[in-house]
Amino acid sequence: MKSTFKLFRIAGIAIGIHYTWLFALIFFSWTLAMVYFPSNYPGWSSLMYWIMGIIGALLIFVSVLVHELAHSLVSKTRGTQVSSITLFILGGASNLDEEPERPAVEFIIAIVGPATSLILGAIFFAITHFNIDPTTPLYAIISYLSIINIYLGIFNLLPGFPLDGGRVLRSLLWGSTGSLAKATDIASIVGQFFGWAFIALGVYLMISVNFIAGLWFTFIGWFLNSSADASRKEVALRERLGIIKVKELMNENVATINPETTVQNMVTNIFRKQHGRAVPVCKDGKMVGIATISDIKKVKQEKWATTPVKKIMTTKPLYTVAPEDNLNKALLLIAKYDVNQVLINNQGKCGGLLSRADVIRLIQMNTELGIK
Repeated sequence: MKSTFKLFRIAGIAIGIHYTWLFALIFFSWTLAMVYFPSNYPGWSSLMYWIMGIIGALLIFVSVLVHELAHSLVSKTRGTQVSSITLFILGGASNLDEEPERPAVEFIIAIVGPATSLILGAIFFAITHFNIDPTTPLYAIISYLSIINIYLGIFNLLPGFPLDGGRVLRSLLWGSTGSLAKATDIASIVGQFFGWAFIALGVYLMISVNFIAGLWFTFIGWFLNSSADASRKEVALRERLGIIKVKELMNENVATINPETTVQNMVTNIFRKQHGRAVPVCKDGKMVGIATISDIKKVKQEKWATTPVKKIMTTKPLYTVAPEDNLNKALLLIAKYDVNQVLINNQGKCGGLLSRADVIRLIQMNTELGIK
């Protein structure tokens, strides 16, 4: 997710916040300080309500983080790596490096989040029945955490993709049909149904009850609707690319350069003539690095003629695929590491490169030809 600020790591998982999280923090703080706490605990000062509101809003996202950590930690134990967790305006998202390979794995990963929230809700509910004065701020916060975690668990169990309940539904459909694409189609349609239902409810609330609450429900509905549609298209694309080998798209005659070549020579004969953005650097037929436009910017233009490529080329990390790999693997590397191309390692030899633009052109051509 773009525009994310990294905060810290837990169990090797980067925790970050998207800028929209700040809007949610302000909204929840205001709602708690001006509506929820004054209505349920009258007689406190405005300052106390605002302190409670800010604390309550922050603890909402702590609860969301625990929910997402449950997904992520279980994912890691099941062999699916998680690069990061992002908190944003509508909650949080665990950014899995790839989709689970089996329905049973997706079921376990999906169900553990809502289960964690419901367990947290039950624990906080039990704490409120200890010897705590129900008129104190401590009781108010714990009681609110109980309610919000139970709501979070129930909401995420709705069988609309991409909510956790929708992923549970998809895993069951995937297991029964044997087709991830078909299961995603059905789960996404259910997700869009819930999306439209939330939009309709939001419009009703805006007109008849509470404009702010209605706007929030409408926003949630729009998010569900668009996310379900995007997920269906993503899985369909992944299925299409999964049957195409890298060797079917790669250019076996792509230009390569020697590490002793000057930057000036590379710019003149490769980048200007072939309009590329990167070139494999090879020595004795073996891959030793990659030179990109970003690498060229490391040295001043007046020094291009005397600077060999080996001084500026990237040697680590090198993201590579083999000719027999499918395009999904290449696209996953490009997306995960935000690079424009991957190198092709042909049994240890320099096989060229495959760019993001190559894959996009293939998708556009297949769309124009009606190829599925």
